[in-house]
Amino acid sequence: MKSKVRDWSLRTRLLLIAATASLATLLAGGAAMYWAAGHEDQRLLDSRLEDLARTVLSFSEHEITEILGDGRTELMHAETAATLGSRYRYQIWTRHGNMLLHSYKASPHEPMMPLRQTGFVTVPIDGDDFRVYAMEGNGGEMVIQVAERLAERDSAIGIVGFYFFSFLLLPFALVFTVTWWLMSRSLRAIDASAAQLSERSPIDLTPLVAENPPVELKPMISSINALFERINKTLSLERGFTSVAAHELRTPLAGLRAQAQIAATAHSPEELAEALASVMKGVDRAAHLLDQLLDLARMESVAHQADGLSQSVDVAVVYESVLRDLGTLAERRGLRLESAFVERRIVAMELGMLLLVRNLLGNAIRYTPAGGQVSISTRREGDSVMLIVDDSGPGIPAESRSRVFERFDRLGAQGSEGVGLGMSIVQSVVVAHHAMIRLLESPLGGLRVLVQFPPRRA
Repeated sequence: MKSKVRDWSLRTRLLLIAATASLATLLAGGAAMYWAAGHEDQRLLDSRLEDLARTVLSFSEHEITEILGDGRTELMHAETAATLGSRYRYQIWTRHGNMLLHSYKASPHEPMMPLRQTGFVTVPIDGDDFRVYAMEGNGGEMVIQVAERLAERDSAIGIVGFYFFSFLLLPFALVFTVTWWLMSRSLRAIDASAAQLSERSPIDLTPLVAENPPVELKPMISSINALFERINKTLSLERGFTSVAAHELRTPLAGLRAQAQIAATAHSPEELAEALASVMKGVDRAAHLLDQLLDLARMESVAHQADGLSQSVDVAVVYESVLRDLGTLAERRGLRLESAFVERRIVAMELGMLLLVRNLLGNAIRYTPAGGQVSISTRREGDSVMLIVDDSGPGIPAESRSRVFERFDRLGAQGSEGVGLGMSIVQSVVVAHHAMIRLLESPLGGLRVLVQFPPRRA
């Protein structure tokens, strides 16, 4: 079963990222502040417990001294439940361990912490945890121990913490709202671009216009506009190609019709034979044009698959195949054909190599004067393989060589030879194979076409 890819929203994902980061930051900061506030509260509560011990001792010390001076040892129970409640307890002992005074619920027999120990300590009393503070009084003759229930402390801190974390929702809501608003404004350019694209007709390739887009979106808009420009240029070339092709086809068809009318009204066998010969020549020209158009279309349709379709092609075998079609024309012109395949194999598409050799040889044979010479050869230079076609024809001026690859441009050549598509097909093969083509002066006096294939493996 194919896994289904769920749709996702960039706006939602960015908002979740911002919300998560904001919430994590607020919680971390709140937790740190809560810990610091709790630590400070504990310090303040300890200080208050210490003050309470001093206060109780100051109120009780004079009376206890008088009792001890009179020699009495009875316990004094001056505190009741209404005085300190269940939160605080205290005991006052002599240094010898005699109870002098204790509060409500404080044990009259056991000290809350060892009498020799002073300062703060946390101990369990009657099943609850208490914070106990002990200090000496009356010159060390007495020890007071004051205890506070930790549950009372924690409940107060918990209430403060509840309100503290509750108020964190306000900045979080503010950050979330501001983030959503800024994000909506930042992504407005994407929505505007999408709206422009959805409302366009299929042939509208005008550039996208986004008002004040973010820096991150500018490369994408520029790439889309560059793509539109390339598509528009390609379509313009295709329209021009279609128009010129239609014109090129209409010309031989009109000539065929005219020659057929002449043949139909011929008054002599000689006139009829001449008209029919012209008809055959026009048919051959139209057929050659159609073949060239089909070859160009075939090559361009598989150009993107050149890397996958490439194999080791024997150039000599391709040359023999091409000679079966062009050999008669070369013999009729009395041309001398030579071949020297030092490097017989080239990694390429078989179709591409066939079209390359056929069109390069075809051009050389058609434009080389009678009795001339055409040669084809290969050689290796480093990791590259060179395919070279030389002829003894008129050649091409250096300033006109760049026009050779334009479709239907015959550089002003007259007559019925060629249709101006051969070198366009050659260029398509060269581009598909990532090769390089150069037009040079030939040692035979005419044109040299050199195609350099890059190092590749089949």
